[in-house]
Amino acid sequence: MHSLLILIFCLSPAPAADESKPFATLKYSVTDSKGNPIPARITLTDELMTPMKLFTNPDADPLALAIRNHAFYTLHGEGEITVPASTWDIMASHGIEWSIDTTTMTFERGKKYEWHATLIHEVDTTDWVSGDFHLHTLTHSGHGDSNMNERIISIVGEGLEFAVATDHNHNTDYQPIIDDLEAHEHLTAVVGNEVSTNYGHMNIFPLHADSEVVDEKLEAHELFTAIRNEHNDFNTVPIIQINHPRWGNIDYFGARRLDPVTGESTHDQFSWDFDSIELLNENPGWGFHDAEVDDIETSSSEFSVLRDWYNFLNAGRKIAAVGNSDSHTVIKNIAGIPRNYVFTGNDDASNIDPAVINQAIRDGNLFTTTGPFLRMTANDQPLGSTVSLEYPQVDIQLDAQVASWIDLDSIAIIQNGEEVANIEFEGKRDGPLHVRPRVLINAPRDCWIIAIAKGDEPMKPYVLHDKRDVTPLAITNPIYIDANGDGKWTPPAEYLANAIEQSKDDFNVLMRLFNELNPTEQSVLILESAVYPNVASKFVRLGLSSEHRVVKLAACKTAQIIQDAKLVELLIATMDNPKSDRFLAYLAWSAVDATDPEIGQNEIYSYAQAHGWDNAKRYSTVYPMNVAGEFVKEWEVARYFAIANDDNRLSNLAEQKQIPEPGIVSITLPTTTDGNPLAWEPMKSDDKGYLNLSLGAKTENVLAYARCYLWSPDDREVDVTIGSDDACRLWIGDELVWDDATWHSATPDQNFLTIKLQKGWNAALFKVLNGLKQMGLYFRVIDDEIRVSPTLNES
Repeated sequence: MHSLLILIFCLSPAPAADESKPFATLKYSVTDSKGNPIPARITLTDELMTPMKLFTNPDADPLALAIRNHAFYTLHGEGEITVPASTWDIMASHGIEWSIDTTTMTFERGKKYEWHATLIHEVDTTDWVSGDFHLHTLTHSGHGDSNMNERIISIVGEGLEFAVATDHNHNTDYQPIIDDLEAHEHLTAVVGNEVSTNYGHMNIFPLHADSEVVDEKLEAHELFTAIRNEHNDFNTVPIIQINHPRWGNIDYFGARRLDPVTGESTHDQFSWDFDSIELLNENPGWGFHDAEVDDIETSSSEFSVLRDWYNFLNAGRKIAAVGNSDSHTVIKNIAGIPRNYVFTGNDDASNIDPAVINQAIRDGNLFTTTGPFLRMTANDQPLGSTVSLEYPQVDIQLDAQVASWIDLDSIAIIQNGEEVANIEFEGKRDGPLHVRPRVLINAPRDCWIIAIAKGDEPMKPYVLHDKRDVTPLAITNPIYIDANGDGKWTPPAEYLANAIEQSKDDFNVLMRLFNELNPTEQSVLILESAVYPNVASKFVRLGLSSEHRVVKLAACKTAQIIQDAKLVELLIATMDNPKSDRFLAYLAWSAVDATDPEIGQNEIYSYAQAHGWDNAKRYSTVYPMNVAGEFVKEWEVARYFAIANDDNRLSNLAEQKQIPEPGIVSITLPTTTDGNPLAWEPMKSDDKGYLNLSLGAKTENVLAYARCYLWSPDDREVDVTIGSDDACRLWIGDELVWDDATWHSATPDQNFLTIKLQKGWNAALFKVLNGLKQMGLYFRVIDDEIRVSPTLNES
């Protein structure tokens, strides 16, 4: 706490506050322990730590300040600024390596105040570079609120040393701004691009700023090959990083059907040619937690990327885990939380070699964190190493540091997906924490090992997030253990597949092995048994009786593969078990359905009764639903119409309104892309229910309409499913009941919704927008009493 003085200043303060309301002036300085001014963030909150719009003029000093809402970044660490008159709790910060300084000040109208804050560099990160590999600007991404100057000032204010510019489908270069702001000593930046496709987002770096932007319309195999061939000034192959892999409609893993249990994809356009995945995304670290297991908000992440990563490692795929802020804003989602610490042997922020960063990512010599600085060695070997053992034990040495305001409660050691040790830290502390625990881990067979550090105290007011408190979390990349000393690391899946092969179907031998394994390893053994019919059914029975969720999931998935009718009763019992979560129950149902579709069609209603149709829909993109009711097969179609402004942006689906949409009045009918007037023609779906509207290149960036009529014996709510390629709207009568403005391919029962039908005939009008390639529609009515006609039939 520092003393507060009322002073008279001669300099004109930056007019950040709304000066039509009572305001005061604050002269501030933020210095290090030697008294040198440092870039910083100054945050103002009330006693409830409520984010407010205190600063209304973001352009008060664009070359020195980045101002937004309740905080401002100062590039030079000193200056003057206007502040709303009131009492505020004030915090000065410079990222997670530094202490914070706080005070409470009451500002009276027209008065001038001074505050000097001192920050201590409390975490020693020598030889490690802090980097955020996912950063945006409003300037080039088109959303958020950070301009280019603000981006650099905020990055520097958060103590980041390496920044990757990753605006959507744009090669952004921070260097001219760094030059203008004379911020060279604080930061090295490289050109990157968040390649935003209709099947996911991928960051690539480093690039040439003036290179042609890679074609986001390419499918993954072609796209990743093109990225690898991109040139840069550092003689390194660009990194391909999969962003937010399980995030709603922009998730590569979801769009390309990565199985959350097996960690494999059968999609013909899935490519494994990437280097890293975002295990943590945005300030809360979206992706880490499992929506079914952790009692914590996961937003649109249906599955845990952490568990996906465990699956990759168990399969032998050495893919690096990273975490990034994905910040588009100055303060709402701050830069550098989470961030990565990369071992380079050089932490001079002005002179970081991007080629060294890239190699360290590929080698796995890095960790990601929202707060703790966490290092780990195994037998004195660093992250990413393969360690050959003489004895079946591993000497794990941890080195964890947190600044004085960051909580650290525990560090867990994870071996092949399960916790094998947990070091806890208790008691109050006053100051930073630096611990160096040492743990001996048994390694009877080859394995991988990571460390996860956690604290449970929210990092307020340093980071305030509206959806979930941000807590300290750090995850290392693995060290690989060659336990048998044969000079190589054998991943668990390979080892266990070999064990099944060598057992010659002797289940007693396999049972002894099963009992020696941890639950995740048991799940891998069950999955690997799927190609051995003589033991697979026994493993499914064994797995369904387990108390461990991961083992039950593997058993259900294996049952789905082997389709043994003798397992159906057990699977239904698992589905109906009140202790089964919504995904485990759905996976059990999908195994029933794969084995006997007639039973499956009945049992999906039992699932919906217990868990709701929304949850059936939630998982239908992974394992499609088998529901009653027919797909609409006969239609009337009007096609094709140009998208407004000859632009394929999906927002134009809403912007362009025309006949035949309800409520549209026009003197003349619209004309097609061929110059013909609007006309309806009959058209049929294929045998699988797909209305194929595509005619190749002719149907790229166009609109089409499809209609049918639904007859209901009374007023009722009816369940229907829609699958479209790409965006789609649906009107029932005059009411818009479905509006999807996203790019995706069409799959049966892709989306589940309930519509209201009136007694008699009801018009159903679809508007479909095509971006590129395929164009079409599935529409199923799940009610046997509803009649369907392509034309209005009053009989």
